[in-house]
Order: sequence, then structure tokens, then C-alpha cells
Amino acid sequence: MNQRLISRLLVSAILLGFCLSLSAQWVNVTGNLAGLPSECGNLCLLSVVPRQDKIIAGIAQRGLWQTTDGGLTWTPLGQGAGSDAIVNRPSRILYDPAHADVFWESGIYNSSGVYQTTNGGQTFRHLGHIRHNDYVSVEFADPRRRTLLAGGHEQSRTVWKSVDDGANWTNIGATLPEGTKFSSNPLLIDTSTYLVNASGWGKGTGGVYRTADGGATWSQATPLEANGAPLSASDGSIYWMLMYDRGVIRSTNQGQTWIQMCGPGAIKGSMIIELPDGRLAAVAGKGIKVSSDHGANWTPVLEPAPVQPSGLIYAPARQALYVWHWDCGNQVLTNAVWRHDYAIESKPPQ
Repeated sequence: MNQRLISRLLVSAILLGFCLSLSAQWVNVTGNLAGLPSECGNLCLLSVVPRQDKIIAGIAQRGLWQTTDGGLTWTPLGQGAGSDAIVNRPSRILYDPAHADVFWESGIYNSSGVYQTTNGGQTFRHLGHIRHNDYVSVEFADPRRRTLLAGGHEQSRTVWKSVDDGANWTNIGATLPEGTKFSSNPLLIDTSTYLVNASGWGKGTGGVYRTADGGATWSQATPLEANGAPLSASDGSIYWMLMYDRGVIRSTNQGQTWIQMCGPGAIKGSMIIELPDGRLAAVAGKGIKVSSDHGANWTPVLEPAPVQPSGLIYAPARQALYVWHWDCGNQVLTNAVWRHDYAIESKPPQ
């Protein structure tokens, strides 16, 4: 091999490495969301639309915005004739597994607590009278999707239940034991079986509570103080972060019993996601960690993000991780949304 060919190969290798390093950096994809007038919480969440190249951002006072180009441009949803305006601080988006254009939004402050769209976000309608809701859960075994649960924001013994598609609601959280902490994130398992966490800064008893009779009675399944949104994984496991970054718990029997998978400091925040290959991912400081053993051990991936992430999502269509953050200012931050390429092969069907 002559010297000129060797030199060309070396240059090509250097250029390839440079290009790969450029393509594997955190990129600011806040786009035209930057500077939108808002309030404390501003960019509240990101959510991936299943099986579509769409990501939705929830903006306090400004509703839901959608990107179909990975974050270069964002357009507002709810612009169709007759749509109710979403001006709450979005807290959750839940998609119908059979029809991703049907989804529910919950949120806190300013307006109604639960909304639904049946046309991909062209129009929304608020569901009933409840307000200030951290979470919404739906019974998907029912083809008509009539039974819903919604948790109150920083409210003890408040779990709203509807059996008529959100038209009317009853507080079944009133039957939780007296002195329990905030019941923010109810998870509907089936028609009569539900879980809810009891956690937060308020005084009282924490843990995970379970009902098998539609909310008539509740029993404590674990005293470990679950916090934030539970993850219902594809293998049937349920994962829940613990309050104050104390670790992760897992149930393999619909919440009847729980095992603590890791201890304090392994990961941070209040959310875990499942990646397409079945691994778990969560925020750890400014970094991202993944687990391939059900949350027992966590390994860092990627370099730390330029900001402290409030949460993370994975977009299969873009083969990328996204993180976001917010503050208590009155507009969306100029660096609110970040993307990092991260290729993953999907788990083969079982």
C-alpha cells in the first residue's frame, strides 16, 4: 500500500470520526417554541405519538404543539372549529393503543383537568367538571373507553372516577385511609382493579394503594413512597420511582406486591421510560442511564445534557432521545428541548 493511499485512508477515517461525533451531540430543537409567552412550568412535557413520526410538547397556558420534523418546527394543535382551548399546565398524554389519533390530556391550574381528542388533536373537548389533575388513566379493555381515572394535584384522598367517558366524575379517593399523602397518579388495571400512589411533600402516610372493588376499599400494597407516573412495561411489569430519588420498585402481579430494584441515587426524577428493545431509561443528574435487568443496575449512555432534564422520551421514528426542561419564568426557554441520536433495534415480537 503506497503512502498516498495510506494518507487518504487516514484523512477519511478522521473525517468519518468527526462527522460521527457531530451527529452524536445534543442538539437544541426548541425551534419556534422558544420565547412563547407562558408561566411557571412553561414547557411541561414531551410525548411521542405511537407508530408516527410526531412529538407533542405541552406548554403551560398555550396548549399542545406538534412537530413532524424532529423538532425543527412546531405547530399548535386544537385549531379546528369548535375546539376547547387547553390552557392548563399539561401533565400527561395517554394514547389509545388501537388508534393513536385518539388521546387524552390531563393538566393542572387554569382550566379543565382532562381533555380528549378523537382526530389527532385537531379539536379537543374537556371531560366533565374536574380540574387540577396530575394524571389520567383509561380502561382500554372496554371498546367504548368509558371508565377513566384522574388524580388530583397535591391533593390527598382525591382519585376521580368516571364510567361515562368523562361526563360525570365521583371521588373514589375519599375511601383511601385517612392521613395518606397526595394521591396523584392512579393506574387503571382492569374494570375494578386500580393502583394509586400516596406521596409528596405533605405530612401523612405514603406508599402504593390498591383496590380490587372499583374503589370501594383500598389496601396498602407497599409502604414505599412511589412518586410520579408509573410505567406499565411491555412484559406486564409495573415500575414506579420512589420519592426523593430513593430508587425504583417493580411489581409483576398487577401491583399486589412490590420489590425495590435499586437504591438511592441510582437515577433521579419522577419518570422511567421503556426503550424499543425493552431496556429501561431514566435521567441521572444531567445524564441518561439505561437498565437491562429490570432496574437493578443502571449504566450511563451518551454525554451529559447541556441542561438539567426535567424528563425524557425516545422517538423511534427519529432514533433519538429527547429531553426537556423548564423554569418558573413567563416564557418558554430558548433551550427547552434537546435531541441526541441514539439508534436502537426494536425488540422482536414475542
